[in-house]
Amino acid sequence: MSISQAIQSALSGLNATQTQAAIVSRNISNAQTEGYVRKDVELGSLVVGGSGAGVSVLSISRTVDEFLIRDVRTAASRVGYQETLSAALSLYTDLVGQPQDERSLASALGEFQRELALLGENPEDVALQQAVAAKARDLTGVFKNTDSAIRQLREDADAQISGTVININRDLSEIHRLNLEIQGRGRDGDIGDLLDQRDRLIDKLSQEIPINVLPSNNGVTILTRGGVTLLDSEVHPLSFAASPVIPPNAAYTPPPGPSALSGLTVDGVDIAPGSNYPGALDGGKLAAHFEIRDRLMPRFQRQVDELASQLTAAFQNADATVTGVAPNDTGLFTDAGAAHDPLAYAPGLAGRIGLNALVDPLAGGDPSRIRDGVHAAVPGAAGDPTQIQAFSSVFTQTFGFDPAAGIQTSATLLNYASNASSDAHTLRSTAQNNAKSETIAFDSLSNSRLSKDGVNIDDEMQKMLSIERSYAASAQVISAANRMLDQLLASF
Repeated sequence: MSISQAIQSALSGLNATQTQAAIVSRNISNAQTEGYVRKDVELGSLVVGGSGAGVSVLSISRTVDEFLIRDVRTAASRVGYQETLSAALSLYTDLVGQPQDERSLASALGEFQRELALLGENPEDVALQQAVAAKARDLTGVFKNTDSAIRQLREDADAQISGTVININRDLSEIHRLNLEIQGRGRDGDIGDLLDQRDRLIDKLSQEIPINVLPSNNGVTILTRGGVTLLDSEVHPLSFAASPVIPPNAAYTPPPGPSALSGLTVDGVDIAPGSNYPGALDGGKLAAHFEIRDRLMPRFQRQVDELASQLTAAFQNADATVTGVAPNDTGLFTDAGAAHDPLAYAPGLAGRIGLNALVDPLAGGDPSRIRDGVHAAVPGAAGDPTQIQAFSSVFTQTFGFDPAAGIQTSATLLNYASNASSDAHTLRSTAQNNAKSETIAFDSLSNSRLSKDGVNIDDEMQKMLSIERSYAASAQVISAANRMLDQLLASF
């Protein structure tokens, strides 16, 4: 080997070790950066004119386990779904309380029943008459608060769907841009950081919507788990129309029928949960928001409406002064001031139920009508408990409830109220437990991914020491060649 060849080989070694040192330094500095994948320098022999001329950097590689990444993203979608359900159910149960909590329907019903029983023992007591009217008004207030909480959570879920769709479309556009930039640099360019950036966006996307990712010529094609294309050579955006106000009777109706609430479309195809489309959405935060808006909250709405309906109808039927003909057709409780027909009422009764103005002292009514009957023409005997006892008997009756409400179809008012509360708490507990289980699985897979694709600082420091030795060896070759050249020049 000539001196010039030795110098050329040593210089190539210095250049290679410089690149290696830069990559190892980048790995170490990004050891704690979320989504960063370890980079490695691939070296090869440098051949010039058929002779070895040192070493060259072939590529800067980024090796990942695509199957493990797929599993991590699937787990992230499950976690997103369960955590979203858990959060909404926790908020709802906090608002409506446990059966024993003062703000719960069961507690309000129990308080009203107890005051009514006390009045039955002392029907002439004006203070007790007023107390019963107050408890009845409080009960209607709890119904309205519960109805309001349900409506707010449905509207919040709808708003979350809208915001999530905006975020997903933005992320898809950014991934598409990165696809083009990565493909533009070709296989020989340093695209590792761009790939990391793209993977972070895809990881984020997988929490919102379950996806499958297919590599293609340094780019990626993204489909939903149901096979609906979101990104190939172009973005296929999601479409959703928000509903800022959602009445109790508003429901999502799958195509082809008209729907009061928006579905979720891609290229004109509705993929919302419940759309009956084979590739409909089945996981992620987005599907959970649809579940809250279209199934869980309407379930609770049906429960409180059923309870309000049976309560209103029972007190209407128990009142001997109710004739069924206006204006004497309303009972102690009304549907927005009107008589109630349990076979034809509109959803949202829990938000419309009220204490009859004829009885409510705050509306100028007379609480003694609880003793005499709401539509009594003249005051009855002060000590007559007959009508009060008829009202009290409502609480011992067993009523039939709509099976669509999701709980028992036969119960007393108090039992139904307690079971409605328990139903919400059970669903919340199930979602919380599922979220914990899915999080454990996700964390385990994420740790496996980190150990395979992430940076081990100890390993990188060992590489740095090896690189330093290589650099020193190449420098010594150059130093030796320099001395040889000096001696040759001195000999002339």
